[in-house]
Amino acid sequence: MITSLRILVVIFAAFVCSSAQARGPYGSISIGNWTGGAFTNDKTGQFSSCIASAPYKSGITFGVMVDPKFSWHLAFIHPSWRLNAGQAFPIILTFDGRSPFNVNGAAISDTLVIVPMPDNSSLIAQFRKSKTLSAFTQGQLFQFDLRSTGALLPALVNCVTTVNKGGITAAIDFLPPKAASVPTPQTPSVGGSMRVDTSTSTPPEIQIEAIELASNFILKSALRNPKVLTRSETPVSLASYGAAWRSDEAAGFVRIVPAQDGVRGLDVASTIVANDAKDCKAKFASGRTSELVDSEVVFRGFSSCEDSDGVRLSQYFIVSRKKGGFVLFSVVASSKGEEARAFQKDERLVDFKKAALIAASP
Repeated sequence: MITSLRILVVIFAAFVCSSAQARGPYGSISIGNWTGGAFTNDKTGQFSSCIASAPYKSGITFGVMVDPKFSWHLAFIHPSWRLNAGQAFPIILTFDGRSPFNVNGAAISDTLVIVPMPDNSSLIAQFRKSKTLSAFTQGQLFQFDLRSTGALLPALVNCVTTVNKGGITAAIDFLPPKAASVPTPQTPSVGGSMRVDTSTSTPPEIQIEAIELASNFILKSALRNPKVLTRSETPVSLASYGAAWRSDEAAGFVRIVPAQDGVRGLDVASTIVANDAKDCKAKFASGRTSELVDSEVVFRGFSSCEDSDGVRLSQYFIVSRKKGGFVLFSVVASSKGEEARAFQKDERLVDFKKAALIAASP
């Protein structure tokens, strides 16, 4: 495995950095049968990429690379191939038996093919959430197990983000640290996705920032007739911590979670789930996941509560805040009528995720 990984790294470095050598891995990525880390240009010492690869019984080593500018590539390397460097290499990729992607790879050497992946493409989305991949090329069909890629892609993003910020000396285990190896973090003051916490006060500048974030969010989310509520219209429980909005389909709020030592996006998501469960006095369901959107990791979750007041549904998104900490974007609706459920459709969730990322950008 190490040999094939180093071959992959050397050729990637030649392809991206015009260098024939690369050094690494620094830090580590180990997820399922994927291994890798951060790599540098051996001649300049500059950070060149984060790479993970996995061997398969077919003889192929399958690799994923992200460079410092978050450009993505897939790589397929097979020692028995005899390719001509530079030749076009069409491949049909099929994820979980769905509609195929016709992609054009390029032979970088006699044994390696590179396939670029635009960072906002549906190809990346399918790659991340699928369990299997079949690749048909040159009359041969190759099968790949992708069950670990849901964790792999965020780890690669974390790798690039960490090294871009702190240099190669900051390279670490790029997976979330195990609970036993770090101090127990503080509980984030965030409340639930259908309400907010009222235990602390927030400076006026945070309140102003929340109003700006809410305005940006509703402008980018394709909601019908949205409006940010005035301070007098905003519920008392929210007025000191964020901003509320309302549209024809749903209502919602923006909550700023200031930076706290040891608190990660996963901790914020876990706290929201716990508070939603505590607030619901009857039938409750919830779920959460992390998703890659335009090279940013977004934590997404949902909660539903069915009690004497009816059924309430929430979709929420947790995005890193540029000033430190996180921003919670919550969308809440009653389940009465078809329109109230429309915001749960996949295309609306994509709108909301994009709106959250754009709103939280500087």
